[in-house]
Amino acid sequence: MSAIAGEIYYVSVMAKVPTRSACVIAGATPEQVRAISVGEAVTIRGNKLGTLVTGTLDGSVIDYAAELPGPVYDVMFNAGTNWFAVTIYIGESQPRRWDNRPGEDAGYPRIADVLGATTPATILEALDIPADALGYGAGSSAPSA
Repeated sequence: MSAIAGEIYYVSVMAKVPTRSACVIAGATPEQVRAISVGEAVTIRGNKLGTLVTGTLDGSVIDYAAELPGPVYDVMFNAGTNWFAVTIYIGESQPRRWDNRPGEDAGYPRIADVLGATTPATILEALDIPADALGYGAGSSAPSA
């Protein structure tokens, strides 16, 4: 296989690795979140900040931010590319993002830390998200949490 064909194959395979997400809604109870997440394939449980939601979130993150005081932390991880990002929503104000790809357009204004944490592993700890909820470190190119 040529180097170019190898690169195309790698990109093609990595593009098929799903990005997994979890969401923390600070200050919200699981009951408040369930009232908004009707009919979705999600798991909802309390955590030290409020409520943790995992599964197929679709557009719920925006709904949580609009309906609950928050902030809402939308955490995304792709095991194939090692991309890790946290988008923070507070009501209808401009979202902000922490992203582990320095120098690239993060899509939103960048922030330097999430609750004082500056690495994916410490961000997961600060947000009380189990690493396995995102597949972080498990069979990915990411370091273990």
